[in-house]
Amino acid sequence: MLLGNDRRVMLITSRLQQHLRTLALSVAMLGPLSCALAESAPPRWTPMGATVFKHMPAPLTNTMAQDSRGFMWMGTQSGLIRWDGYTQRLYTADSKRPRALPDNFVRAVHVDSHGNLWAGTSSGGLARYDPVSDDFTVIGTGAGGVSDAHVAALADDGAGGMWIGTANGLDHMDAAGKLSAVTATVLPPSGRGSAIRTIEALLRDRAGGLWLGTREGLLYRAPNAAAATAVGLDAPINALFQDTAGRIWIGTRNQGAFMIPAGELRAVPVVESGAHAALQKQRVVAIAEVSPTEIWFGTEGDGIVALDPGSGITRRIRHKPDVADSLSDNDTYALFRERSGLMMVASTEANSVYDPRPQAVITVRDTGLPVDGKLSVPSVLVRPDGKIWMAVGGGGIDIVDPRAGGIGRITAGEPGGLPTGRVITMANGPDGNVYAGTQQGLFRIDGQSLRVEPVQIPGRSVSAASWAVAFQGNVMWIGGLDGLWALQAGASGAAAPLLRHEDARLGDSRVTTLLALQNGGLWIGTRGGLVFLPSAEGSLEVVPTDMGSSDRLLPGFTSSLALDRQGRLWCSTFGRGVQLLERTDADGRRRFRRIETTHGLPDNSVNAVLADHQGTMWASTDMGLARIDPNTLTVKALTEADGIHIIQYWTNSAALTAEGELLFGGLTGLTVVRPDRLATIAYRAPVVVTDLAVGDQPVAPGRYLRDASGAAAAALEIKPEGKERGFSLEFAALDYSASERTQYTYRLVGFDSNWIPTAPGSRRLAYTNLPPGNYTLQLRAATRSGEWTPPISLPVHALPSWHQLTWVRVLAGLFAVGVIASLMRLRIAWYRRRQAELESVVAQRTAELRASQVMLEQLAYADPLTGLPNRRLFGDELRRMRAQAVRDKTSFTLMLIDLDHFKQVNDTLGHDAGDALLVEVARRLRLCVREADQLARLGGDEFAVLLSNTGNSHDADQVARRIVDSVAEPIAFGPHQMRVGASIGAAAFRSELANDEALYKQADLALYQAKSAGRNTWVWYRAEEHAELAGN
Repeated sequence: MLLGNDRRVMLITSRLQQHLRTLALSVAMLGPLSCALAESAPPRWTPMGATVFKHMPAPLTNTMAQDSRGFMWMGTQSGLIRWDGYTQRLYTADSKRPRALPDNFVRAVHVDSHGNLWAGTSSGGLARYDPVSDDFTVIGTGAGGVSDAHVAALADDGAGGMWIGTANGLDHMDAAGKLSAVTATVLPPSGRGSAIRTIEALLRDRAGGLWLGTREGLLYRAPNAAAATAVGLDAPINALFQDTAGRIWIGTRNQGAFMIPAGELRAVPVVESGAHAALQKQRVVAIAEVSPTEIWFGTEGDGIVALDPGSGITRRIRHKPDVADSLSDNDTYALFRERSGLMMVASTEANSVYDPRPQAVITVRDTGLPVDGKLSVPSVLVRPDGKIWMAVGGGGIDIVDPRAGGIGRITAGEPGGLPTGRVITMANGPDGNVYAGTQQGLFRIDGQSLRVEPVQIPGRSVSAASWAVAFQGNVMWIGGLDGLWALQAGASGAAAPLLRHEDARLGDSRVTTLLALQNGGLWIGTRGGLVFLPSAEGSLEVVPTDMGSSDRLLPGFTSSLALDRQGRLWCSTFGRGVQLLERTDADGRRRFRRIETTHGLPDNSVNAVLADHQGTMWASTDMGLARIDPNTLTVKALTEADGIHIIQYWTNSAALTAEGELLFGGLTGLTVVRPDRLATIAYRAPVVVTDLAVGDQPVAPGRYLRDASGAAAAALEIKPEGKERGFSLEFAALDYSASERTQYTYRLVGFDSNWIPTAPGSRRLAYTNLPPGNYTLQLRAATRSGEWTPPISLPVHALPSWHQLTWVRVLAGLFAVGVIASLMRLRIAWYRRRQAELESVVAQRTAELRASQVMLEQLAYADPLTGLPNRRLFGDELRRMRAQAVRDKTSFTLMLIDLDHFKQVNDTLGHDAGDALLVEVARRLRLCVREADQLARLGGDEFAVLLSNTGNSHDADQVARRIVDSVAEPIAFGPHQMRVGASIGAAAFRSELANDEALYKQADLALYQAKSAGRNTWVWYRAEEHAELAGN
């Protein structure tokens, strides 16, 4: 369906109305100063930028705080949780322990000015956490206690004490810990006072004033005042927050959010922008400042409202069922900005973390236009007017304004439009039109009316797939699986004259990418390599490939081509990394430089290579993005810490905007890179000890580590009677954004000579059988920039046993000298008698050791369920057969076998039935293969067979047929008859294959086709049939 004039007018009108609402909101909320800001357009990509979260399961969280050491504390309805980025430790009420948490329902968590952590509970009063003893001091009701057991809000008083909001009014605790009820009253405009009752929220502002959120409305108590003043907001108050600009933000139960300008007592409603504004009727339960330009309001049932206080523009952050890293659900109960700048979000189903610090990368997963499933961008094009055309995976093209979002769509599958299937490539024509190469032909799209018409090429099917389009003067070059075509640019319909067609002379007629040079030359990428055409009428130069030479072009799928500022050609290849044409010798020999995973690329399957405005080269791969310095050729892979949230990208889906942004089309969205904003986050997360045990007895780490700096309060004593005479502990660097990537080292000074790195994912160490003496345990973690944090230290004192005391050792030595002299003769005689016995024992134990080694080898290489060789032995055998085939110039076949409907058996009859089925299938497979063949279980319901000496496919087909027929026979399990099938993918080894993984991938692709073909069959890998699937 085309975007006609009427629809364009309606779209523009809708956009105008939306901006007018935003402008009105800004003027009303922020006054005349914001008018100029409201008139400006939002920053580029803001309407479409995804807010990406990492989730962790947690009970329903009501409140959050971060203590002085860096731990996150979460008050839930099931207790108080301490989180270190890895493990949640739950503290719960226990009537048998007087220093336990008094109530599981935690309403408020607060860290006071002294660093103490306080928890206000629903029915148990107030509790202070003691990190030394790892328990709580409870303050209940009654004499010296709080005025009510329901404590919902806590706030500092600015003098070392604390304000306490209860169901019975306001309490105060002074710096000495003395509690008193505050007989504060409310002075409404009438001047008649009334007592303050239930308090739901407290906020002490920077001027010392106290804001009280109650069920009856909002109150303000000036510094040193005895009474509070009603602000004029009568809605029940849920949340209070002061931002860095001094503004007070209020969340209500049923009237949305309000803002009070700094120094005023006038509440202004926050009005949501957009056509479907609903904030003013919703419940706002949490408020936080992401940055000075963004305030978040957590709502109940409708996600998060993000507000730019300067412009008044808002956007909704909601859960999206088809996007795993979207908001976990739309019920938001708590928001908290962690010390390093991370945003913590508590929802019904999980607690989530959002990192707003990376500013260089934007992830687009939603353009604002309807999409069926996830957004996928197989091709992207920047138009001269700055608009972005994005091919979408389901067919068609979305037209996007980086400042406004999706503004139009060219749909597929309707009369007069694009055909169904992907748009593989797009190019701007010199006539102002867009030329779109699709899986079903080449199409011209009018740049103004968006009218679509097919481009007819003489001698070529109108529905032939077009993979590449390039313009050069008056020539339009088209590349497809049927070769290279040249048309006169600007000609239309059947009148377009054919200037040239090449296929066989390309070496590989499957053209995948084109690069037109200003000097009239043309580089042509194919699925087999690279071709150069010096001019439209010149002769083709097929660049020779050579697997054995380090400076020659490797054969393979060329996915994209680009020139750097030095005029060098960069070729991205699928499976071969990046190949740089460094120079051409006088004799015409092309010299290449390879950049692969060994140099830092995330993956050797490179989908596109692109130069930014500074000349730096960028590569998109099947495992993320990488930046390549064109001078040093050093590679820096971008990770999640840099803002990368799309891993796999489409072949040759890349573009550069006039603003310097790099666009990469991915399988799950669009990645926008702003290279000038790349920066390393320098936050150094504190390293803490989270659990400690002496021998087998747990102790509180706080007894030995006084605070976050790691300064020791006392030495850890290891007593000789302790089990195993040692200690163990767990530790963590409190970096909640990248805890799984943090590296650690440790050493025990006085025992270890070097730093000891931990295994990936391990945060535990243990020392046993320590000799008596004084030691110092040191721990450190690596930052994102690779620097090590200053180590924390824990003194350790290992006490000696009685027999290790000095005087005992002296006496023992003297006694030993006398005894040794008298026993020497007896010793020699005994030794001679025992020599023969020992020799016999040694021989026996040697035999036992050999038998044990054989058993261990069987355990290491055998599947314990079926007795078949496992994946490890299979890999060894595959390498051996490949080496033998290369040496003897023979062939063998790899078959991957996957059981059909195995999951259904497991789900209906249970895992015992599934195990019995696997054992029986293994028995049948042994009967189907030859003695010289190698059968293995790779895991789950997947098996593999290596068929030796298969010079033709007939022998392998017979084996495959026997396997399919045998597995299809029913298998009895009790009263049940289990039925499964076998899908088989087969691939024959060829000497040109680069490695074992290539053969495995071919068999896997054939297995995938066998599954797609209806299962219970076998399919051979055919290069011509699977090449497109492997490349895209």
